[in-house]
This record gives sequence, structure tokens and C-alpha cells, in this order.
Amino acid sequence: MTTIRNREGAFGTYEAICITSTLMITKIFYTSISVIIDIEGTSGWIGTIVSCLTTLVMFSLIYMLMKRFPNKDITQIFEAVLGRFSGKVLSLVFSAYLLFYAASSLREFVEMIKAYNLPYSPPSLLVFAFIAVCAIVAYYGLEGIARISGIFFIPVIVALFVILLLASPNYNINYMKPYLGYGLKETVVTGLLRCSAYDEVVILAFMINSMHGLKTFKRAGYSSIIITGITFSSNLLCNVLAFTYTGGRENLSGLFELSRAIYFNRFVQRLESIFLFAWVISSLVSVAIAFYLSINIYTKAFRIPGHRPLIFPFSFLLFMVALIPKNMSEVVQLNIHFIRQYSCFFIYLVPVMILFIAVIFRKRGDIVHGKKN
Repeated sequence: MTTIRNREGAFGTYEAICITSTLMITKIFYTSISVIIDIEGTSGWIGTIVSCLTTLVMFSLIYMLMKRFPNKDITQIFEAVLGRFSGKVLSLVFSAYLLFYAASSLREFVEMIKAYNLPYSPPSLLVFAFIAVCAIVAYYGLEGIARISGIFFIPVIVALFVILLLASPNYNINYMKPYLGYGLKETVVTGLLRCSAYDEVVILAFMINSMHGLKTFKRAGYSSIIITGITFSSNLLCNVLAFTYTGGRENLSGLFELSRAIYFNRFVQRLESIFLFAWVISSLVSVAIAFYLSINIYTKAFRIPGHRPLIFPFSFLLFMVALIPKNMSEVVQLNIHFIRQYSCFFIYLVPVMILFIAVIFRKRGDIVHGKKN
């Protein structure tokens, strides 16, 4: 265990919160706002609170699993409960999912960059440049990514809320009506399904050996979920207040359009530069995290010492998967729709099922010198 910790590096509660929150919050820059408004109407900001509360419950169950196997990350728990072969297969599935997640997020980012800033640039060129930077970041390992997240998280959050504040002259409180959107049932059901928007918190279970134990895991998990819930809800509410639900669901990026709507005078208007800074930095960090963890889980499954030799082959895979969708519509309707609405059935339920199996068969961490290992 010491070898793994030394190889991956170590970081504290703040960095853990920054990594997880960045990974979850980044999607607010993309199509999530318009999709939620389209599904739930004016009650989208309430639906995301339902998603947040659901995630808090699911994370509590995952915490119970991690507490039952102290000093083990979730890949080791898979093998301890299911056996080495089945545990390895499950770890590889998570590795493949994270690579798919990174590729889908990258392609969504590239398509939006093309739509707003670089319409004539070929997607392959933008994808290649982005992956090159992610590969460099991943080369320095988890601790390096944690430090980068720690540096940029506060500026990104500040930039987000500065945009919401400066756009306030465009808000109309009457646009919130009807308050329950398409109905309470639709809001709650969609909120339960959209808890997938928070399921990135599970990455803490893969990084727990680099943190200072279960207390850090617990604090980072609950804190990042709450921070993300507040950010999501406030952004959705502000978009409805600015554009109404009919206009909000038509925007490709609600937050970008909100930044373009800012106007105080001829010298203070269209502050897209603030948005672009936060957008690019958070996208880079989130893709790098998912990319690195995909490699890291693969190395753990096959007992490979070190992740660096696998950066190039995984970069090639990331490049190929990112270019599979033909256009923005395919990215949003297939890849992103699955990740943000149905991935919870895999990401949350697998650890919960492992917990139930461990309880039924009375499996827990090893006992060493009369103490739980």
C-alpha cells in the first residue's frame, strides 16, 4: 500500500474537493443547462437539488463500503469481494468508462469551440492539441493534477459567479413561472435520473490511497457534492431568469450566452473572455483527471508498476474514441445523454451491490494485530 501511495503521490482535503468539484462542475459550461431546461422547464433548478440529495444518499452508501475495507481503494475491494478475476474485469469496465467519459467530454468541448470560436478548424486538429496537453498533465501523475486543480478551482468558481452577478440586470423574476415547470412528478423523476450529473464523486474511491484516509474521503465527497449542487442550481435558475425556459432550452451553452448578454456600457459588455478562461481550464483539468484515472485503474488491474508507459497508447485510444461521433447532435444525443442521465445505474449501483454482497457474505478488511487493516 505504501508503494501505491508513493507512486501516485499524496494530497489533502482541499485538493480532493477541487479535483472532484472541477470534474462535476465543468459540464455546466456545456449543453447540460439547455438539456435540463428542455426536460424540466422552469423547475430545472429544483430538479438538480433532487439530484444532489440523491447523490448524497448514494455517496453515504459508498462511504459505508470504503469504511468496511479501510486502507483499500475500490479496485482492491472489488477483488476482495468478488475474487481476483471478477474484480479485475469490473475494474477494466470502469477504466473503459472513464476513457469514454474523457473522450465524450473532449468532443463536446471541441464541438462547442468550433461553434463559438473556431468554426473552420478541423475537429481532429483541436482534439489532437487538447490530448497533447492532457498527456503532459497526466505524465506528472495524480498529485500534479491535484495541485493544478487546487490552483485553478477558486478562479473558475469566482469567474462563474461573476458572470451570474454581472448578468443580473437581464433577470426577470416572472420568468420562473410556472414554478414547478412541467409538473412535480416530472421534476422529481428527472432529478433522480440526472443524479448521474454528480456521479463523478465516485472517483474519490479510486484515489483514496492518495488521500489522508476515510475522513478526507468523507469530507471531500460531501463538500464537493454540495458545492456542485449550489453551482448547478444557481446557474439553472439564472438562465431561466435571463432567457425564459423557451429561450434557455435553445441555447447551445447557456452560460456562454449569459456572458454575451452582459452589458453595462460600451466599455463593459460581452465578457466572454471570463467565460473562456474558466471553460478551457476546467475542461482541460476534467479531461486530464478522467484520462489519468482510466490509465491508473488499468495499471492496478494488471499490476503494472507506473502509468507513464501507457500514456501514449491511451492517448491514441482517446483520440480515436473522441472522433467516433459524426457531429454535435450525435455527441449530445448518444454519448452525453448516456453519461449524464443513465450512467448512475452503473456508477452508483455497482459499489452499492458490492456493499450488499460484502454484508451478506460477511466480508470486510483484513485483521492485522487485532485491528482492522
